[in-house]
Amino acid sequence: MPIAIYSRSPLPDLLRGTAVILMVFFHFCFDLAYFGQLAVQTNIDPEWVALRTLIVTLFAGVAGLTTGPSINIKRQIKLFACAGAATLGSWFIFPHAVIWFGVLHFFFVAGLLAPFFSKQAKLSLVLGIGLILLGNLLQAPLFNYPALAWLGMMTYKPITEDYVPLLPWFGVVLLGIAAKNIIPLAWLTKGNAKWLSPLRFLGRHSLLIYLLHQPILFGILGFIFKK
Repeated sequence: MPIAIYSRSPLPDLLRGTAVILMVFFHFCFDLAYFGQLAVQTNIDPEWVALRTLIVTLFAGVAGLTTGPSINIKRQIKLFACAGAATLGSWFIFPHAVIWFGVLHFFFVAGLLAPFFSKQAKLSLVLGIGLILLGNLLQAPLFNYPALAWLGMMTYKPITEDYVPLLPWFGVVLLGIAAKNIIPLAWLTKGNAKWLSPLRFLGRHSLLIYLLHQPILFGILGFIFKK
């Protein structure tokens, strides 16, 4: 029987909070590199690509883990507005690499699709694995067209500061949905220890932190290391 954990549970907040800490660290290093203070290439160096993959995996997996049976209209409106703001902001800061389908755009689309699979554990597991394999193994010129590029499976990495295509990442969301039906309920109620409350706080406010942390970091570092 599917476990109804789309209400607040400690484990998803802890996982999301962990992703938030890793995300802030990643962007802090990205900004240092942008201002010439750190000799790394976060979009090329294998260890940084792996860290970004882990961060997105945590967020996408938790999105599946907390998917309810119906579309959360209020959250979808927030995501739509925030995704638009991310595109507009990137146009001013990175006009050569505008974000047109980044992590917020992905979660908006995933939020529309995931509820249809919320009670389909076996289908989510099989389809999730299939989409991950398809998204990583298939590349075709057809998906280079702008109208299809958001699906993934492009033959080259697009010039954009953030790209989270539907494939393979929706497959991770589906695996999160499958996990919701496998993880023992007792596990989901763990993590209420007081010393973990800061991590849970970060997890509960991950969207706000995502929106604010990079402009704050970029602004502070830009002031210190004027480029």
